[in-house]
Formats: sequence, structure tokens, C-alpha cells
Amino acid sequence: MIKTKLLKIICLILFLSIIITSGISQKDEKISPRMQRSFDKNEYGEKFIAWIYFRDKGPGELQKLEEARVTLNLKSLNRRLRHGFEDLVDEYDLPVYQPYVDFIKKYVRRIRHTSRWLNAVSVEATSQSLEMIAHFRFVKKVDEVLVYTFRDPVIEKKTEPVPQAPLAESIIFDYGASFTQVDQLNIPPLHKMGYSGHGVLICMLDGGFSNLGHEALDHLDIVATWDFLNGDPNVFDEEGQLGSGDHGTNTLGTIAGYEPGELIGPAFGASFLLGKTENGDLDWERHIEEDHWIAGAEWADTLGAAIISSSLGYRDRFSQGEEDYSWQDMDGDTTIVARGANIAASRGILIVNSAGNEGSSRSGQNTLVSPADSDYVLAAGAVNSQGSRVRFSSVGPTADGRIKPDVMAMGDSVYSASPNGLAEYELVDGTSFACPLVAGVAALILEINPFWTNQDIMTAMKSTASQYESPDNSNGWGIVDAQKAAFYPLKSIHAPHLFTVSRVANNYGFFIQYMDRLTWAPNFRNGDQVVSYRVYAKQLDNQDQSFTLLAEVDAQTFSFLRRGLLEEENFLYKITSVNASGEESDPNYTLR
Repeated sequence: MIKTKLLKIICLILFLSIIITSGISQKDEKISPRMQRSFDKNEYGEKFIAWIYFRDKGPGELQKLEEARVTLNLKSLNRRLRHGFEDLVDEYDLPVYQPYVDFIKKYVRRIRHTSRWLNAVSVEATSQSLEMIAHFRFVKKVDEVLVYTFRDPVIEKKTEPVPQAPLAESIIFDYGASFTQVDQLNIPPLHKMGYSGHGVLICMLDGGFSNLGHEALDHLDIVATWDFLNGDPNVFDEEGQLGSGDHGTNTLGTIAGYEPGELIGPAFGASFLLGKTENGDLDWERHIEEDHWIAGAEWADTLGAAIISSSLGYRDRFSQGEEDYSWQDMDGDTTIVARGANIAASRGILIVNSAGNEGSSRSGQNTLVSPADSDYVLAAGAVNSQGSRVRFSSVGPTADGRIKPDVMAMGDSVYSASPNGLAEYELVDGTSFACPLVAGVAALILEINPFWTNQDIMTAMKSTASQYESPDNSNGWGIVDAQKAAFYPLKSIHAPHLFTVSRVANNYGFFIQYMDRLTWAPNFRNGDQVVSYRVYAKQLDNQDQSFTLLAEVDAQTFSFLRRGLLEEENFLYKITSVNASGEESDPNYTLR
């Protein structure tokens, strides 16, 4: 045992001695042009916020993949399986190699975040330290962390009376002044059916969440919170710390408020992760650092979020003189946050993002903010109560010619919880509030269709929106229709429900036989069209093995017993419904 540990230590020392060896001639190639321009126009000793990207994730990749698999959060695992991610983990799940991080620490003032998706750390350091770090062979690139100033629309204080919900037999809740914003999206019929987003985990990335004791918010199931600016779990306002919770309180109230007679949001029954990722100390400007957003999205993935609602974005007007992103960069791949959003989407997360409050462009160029430009992000633009686009709502197309925004919801005079009192409410404006309304609809759709992927939800919402036959770059596919989207005939046959496995041991004295008992329940949406179920298995201990068909049973059978197993064997099972034409549904999964 001692010899084995000693050998590992010697190998690690040799590995580090090789990768840390200087490559001075490569230093200038590693520092990005944007980073170098910032060095050139600032004084000696100035502090910079930078990304340091690494070349690899160190030795032992196969072992690390197995460790990532066995520690995968159950919600995250189920979400990935729903998206056909049958290997469960990949290189993006491997941690950043800790010896690299430890070595960098000696040269920087502070390490802010470690990103497994980007294989990088964000740091605060001087230009001299960053230039020295660029010499190390294990460092791939040094680039700037951009700090964006996001401006909410400046609109005169509203004094007109807020319309109250009409009394109608078809409406079971008294929505109060929030009726218009939810009725416009045809949400009340789904609430009447008993849907509220229950069982769906939503991550809110915003500027803090003060006043969680508000009467419309105190019912919420808040699973976890984290302040990515200050590095603690408190997402409310704290004296001496960065960030104001006004904006987060408003967006949370919009999506999930529940106080009959005042405010009812679309997904009041959902569960929430609250991530504080921006500094909103000014009344109409929010300072957003892109590394906080990446850290928040990775956190959401780790904890199993199905949806990220992100009422922020990156474009121009960076706050410290950094080089802006331009309209040409809004192509869904260039910005750091678009890259992060694309990786999040590949894990099965649905990202709903504000389209932006940049208005129209006389030149015909887009005014989008990132990551709304990503093809894998549902970009929400803003309309008023009459359904007309409001002037500040950003427009497309993306730099590579795709239609944006995707869908529209109310972003003018949206009624929400106020951060200023336990029973106070206010009217707010911006695509920041269209975003949580759309995200709330997505939660309802996922509750009703638990096997749908993020792309399925986007397709259903766009295919049933108000101008789905003639989308454009001002309104996208139009105003969302929650009821039509939730029951859009995307699939003709559906997977069975409640697919579970339990390991059974029969002790015969001289040997023990292990069996896996698989059970499931019919999906009521299939009616009588199912003729059989197909059960498949894949051995997890064998990375190269694919799924094999174990059995096909008739439509009246809801269990299967697999015999002759070893105690240490682990399997991933999947089941599909089959109709008379031989068409299979998307699979449902269970893990043993």
C-alpha cells in the first residue's frame, strides 16, 4: 500500500514537472488580443479579471468519468436520460485538474470560479502575473472576463389603475391584477386542470432575491440558494456586499407568485434554485460578469435543474472599458455565455433568456443580447397587454441569419411582488419579465409531458404561438399559447410511466440468486393504441456496451423479472411503448 501511494506521488511530480516547464516563445500566442489591448491601455499593477484556460484535465480520464457517473445527481441523471444521453457523463463533467488550480493560486490575487465546462478558472490578477501564467505549458489561453452593463427600460412611473380579473366560471383562481399577463398566454386552463409546475426544478439566475417572506413568495419550495458574487448561500441583500435583490424578487414573483386576489404566476407549484449572479445596485443598470453566469449554469446542472430562467444578457456597454461584443458576435457560438448555454442545453437543460431591451436598429442589424442568440436558447421578447411588441424589445436576426426572438410574452406593466414590503406589489417592465412568464409556461408543459426534451418544448411553443405560420425578427413565432403547446401532438405514442427497478436476492443456502424486478404503469395519453412494451438493458460497467433487447411483453403486462445476475453488476434499463405499426415511443429509463 505504501509503495503504491509513493509511486502515485512520484508520477504526479513527474507529470507536473513536464507540464509546468516554460514555453516562453508561446506566451504571446496564448494571451488573447482583447486581453492584450486591455493590458496596453491600463496602468502597471492594475487588477484584471481573466479566464485562464487549461490544455487538458490531467491523467486518469476513465477513472474520473466513472467517479462523475456514480456521483451524478438523480434529477440530473433523469434529465440526461430523457435527452438520450445514455453514456450519462462526458468530458464536460470531469473536474478541472486540481494541481493546475493549486499552482495558479500562487500567482493571482483570487480565484473567482472554476469551470469544468470551459476547463478554466476565472481569476483576479495583475497583467504581470497573467503574462507569467501564460508561460506555463498546461495553460492554453488567457482571456478577459467581460463585465456588461445591462439596462432595464426607463419608463415613467405608471399611475393607471390595474385591471382586475373578470369573474368567469372557466377561471378557478382569482388572479387579481396578474390576470392579463397569464391570460394572454392561455395559462388559466392548465391551472384549472390542476397543473402548476409541480415536480419541475427551475433555476433563477438574477441579481438577488430579497423579501422571500413576501406573502406571494412564502409558499415556495426553494431547494438551494447561492450568491456567486460574494461566495455564500445568502441571496438576499447584505450590508457591505455587492448586489441588490430588487430584480430577482420581481422575476421570481412573476413566475411563481401565489396570493389569490393579487398575484398568481404560471409555475407557482414548481421547485426553485436561486442563484445571485449579477450586481444590481443601480436602479436601472445591472452589472453582469460572465463568469458568474457560467458558474450559475454549472451549479444548476449539478443540482438537476430542468429549466434555467435568465433575465440578463451580454452585448455592448461593458462597464470597465473592455472591448464590446458587437452585433456580428450574436451568432450563438462566439460569446462565453452562449458557449456555456450550448453546453447546458446539451445536458438537457431548457434555457429561457430575455431577448434584450435594446430596441430596434435603424441599420437592420440585430439588437440581441447573448445567450439569447443561441439556437438552443428560447429567447423571450416583450409585448404589451394588447399583444403589440413594445419598442424596447430586442430584434433579430442573429448574425448567421436565424430568426430571433423565439416567442413573446408581456413585458410591459407586468404585475409582481415588490421587494419593499411583505404585502406590496408593483408594475415592472422589460423582457426580463417576459422571460419568467415563458419559463413558467415551459414548466407547465414539462409537468404535463415529463418525457419531452428541451427541444421538444421549444418546438411545441413555437409551433402553437400566435404567428407560427409567419415568424419574423420582431416577434419571432409570436405570443405563447400554453394550453395548445402543452397538448401539441409532438408524439403519436408515449412512454409508460413510473418505470422502476429493484434488486431481489433469493438465498438458496449454497448460493444466492440475484434478480432485477422491473415495473411500470400505462400512460393514459396512449389510450388503447399500445400493443406491447419493449424492455432493454445496458451494463454500466462496460463502457463499450450498447443496449440489448431483453423482452417484448404485451400491453397488459406491467412487470418483468430479469434473473441470473451478479450482486456487483449495475445496469441502465429503458422501456418503450409500441403501437400496431411498430412505432416505438421515446424511452423511459431507470437505473440499478
